[in-house]
Amino acid sequence: MELSTILIITAIVLIIAAGAGYLYFKQRNTQKLFQEARNMASQVPKQKKNGFLLLMFKEALSASKDKNKQSALSAKFNNPKYLNLQLIQMNRAIKNPENISDKKMKNALKLLSQYQRWEKGQNNALKNKSEAKAS
Repeated sequence: MELSTILIITAIVLIIAAGAGYLYFKQRNTQKLFQEARNMASQVPKQKKNGFLLLMFKEALSASKDKNKQSALSAKFNNPKYLNLQLIQMNRAIKNPENISDKKMKNALKLLSQYQRWEKGQNNALKNKSEAKAS
């Protein structure tokens, strides 16, 4: 084999390995986020759950870009008026997602739909385990 062929094969293998590593870590971090969201959503009333989750995902996306504004973010969540206003806006966004033009909000809506699919899968897995133990 020529040297150029070996270099090309090595480069392809390295690109594939880097892509697989990126997908693994992205999936792992998404699973962590969903677990935290599930734990937090258990404390929220059912009628406000989806709005709260959407707010959490939106703030998580904005916090990942601005990591130095954590204190301002926690101060916002301690203000009940701000939180109620945001929950109303999130519920409007859930009811009418076609009118959303904000990129962060669109990504948060995608995360919410992914979370809902993940949660259904988790519930089905728990249901199957309990049925297997019962039989």
